[in-house]
Amino acid sequence: MSEAIKKYEKILKKYGIIEIKEIKNFKEYEPKKILEKEKSLILKNIEKNFFTIILDLRGKQVSTEKMANLFNKNFENGINSFQFIIGGAFGIEREVLNQADFVWKLSDLTFNHQIVRIILLEQVYRILSIINGESYHH
Repeated sequence: MSEAIKKYEKILKKYGIIEIKEIKNFKEYEPKKILEKEKSLILKNIEKNFFTIILDLRGKQVSTEKMANLFNKNFENGINSFQFIIGGAFGIEREVLNQADFVWKLSDLTFNHQIVRIILLEQVYRILSIINGESYHH
């Protein structure tokens, strides 16, 4: 799995996409405390001038083409830096969700963190391929 992540991270370097690194699970705490610690770490690391996309089950499920349109509109408005937040095992606090420019629901299914990263990286690559008219999408 880490090979797939490395592959897409390497491909995406040329696009200048920034991803907030995953929050580590704090096994010694109860879920409420984990959420608080993750919230604190996320809020501390959010870049204010970036377009912030949070992946969460409460988000909007849209097609790859619609996400390409969202990215493209931002590019046209001079926003070239994106950051992605993937929630931990217990989700994301409302205060963090309020920081999002867009909340994206990938699926009704539940995936582990590593699989979500691979799906996200592949989708960002596909989105940028659509915008740039590259053949990857089809």
